[in-house]
Amino acid sequence: MRKILLIKRGAIGDLLLATPLIRQLKQKLNCQLDIVVGRAASCALINNPYLDRQMILNDADFTLKGAPRLVKCLLALRGQYDYVLVLDKHWYFNLMAHLVGGKVIGYTRSRFAHRLLIAAVDYVDITRYHGLYYLDLLQVSGLAAADYQDIELDLCITISDKLAVEAFILEHKLNNFTVVINSGGNNAYETKGLRMLPTAKILALLHGLLEQGKTVLLAGSKIDFQNNQAYLQQLNYPERLINLAGKFNLAASSYLIGRSEHFYTTDCGAMHLGVARQLGARMTAFFGPSNPAHILPANYLAQSAIWRDQQIYAPAYQLDGSQQTPEPEYFTNLDINSCLEN
Repeated sequence: MRKILLIKRGAIGDLLLATPLIRQLKQKLNCQLDIVVGRAASCALINNPYLDRQMILNDADFTLKGAPRLVKCLLALRGQYDYVLVLDKHWYFNLMAHLVGGKVIGYTRSRFAHRLLIAAVDYVDITRYHGLYYLDLLQVSGLAAADYQDIELDLCITISDKLAVEAFILEHKLNNFTVVINSGGNNAYETKGLRMLPTAKILALLHGLLEQGKTVLLAGSKIDFQNNQAYLQQLNYPERLINLAGKFNLAASSYLIGRSEHFYTTDCGAMHLGVARQLGARMTAFFGPSNPAHILPANYLAQSAIWRDQQIYAPAYQLDGSQQTPEPEYFTNLDINSCLEN
């Protein structure tokens, strides 16, 4: 039996986009499939049936400062794997993968990176769906042909996840509700919140929904709680505007989104939960500094994506995280009223 190791620091959206690769590796190769992954995003893979082992490291271990701990982990795995697939794009992780031994396959954005790999995927076109790039790793490996039609995202939702959400719905006597998440570009690696709607825009969205008589659940992770509270304080709808940031785990949040009447989101990890739940036209996703063609499957672009910043968009942001100076004012041309579901 082949033994394959995956290496991926994060983030939640990236790991969800990689789940078709994980599924196809297991189904096509019947291999032992393990992953070294960052703690913050590892929740995206909890109970994933296609992974045999998950080795979870602190996110800091994937930085230069934390390199000794990553080196220790990878050296402990030396000689145990036939192939190492590096899901991160930076050449640093290609280099680190050689500590494990085996054949290293990954991404390149330079000639130097090519020298570190026995097979490589050029990561250069951010108008192409990101999930297909992960399948490219299987394709170039020569182990099996990737199925580029099989791109459904996997996220395991347990009975306890469903019961927690249903108990909340029953407690608050919710018949229909809308979920809103305003997050993105605000994490350990990027603190500007570039992908978030500006305060005036998110307040306009919430006010419009509430004026339509809708009950709105403000979801998100713990880091979104304070922002959500600020929105609540500026809008006087205490019974129909509820802050749920940090209340549910990722899987339960996905189930909640699936139960919603409509899901409004920015380009963040939680946006991919809407895709995993196959919401289709029941999801509206707002994009600013990122190209939706790289983030969403093709069938979602027309029915879900709202992008008004093509003229000031900089591809380098998606390729390597580079930010423009001065930073453009994204979402200025976004008309919230035209985006409200009737």
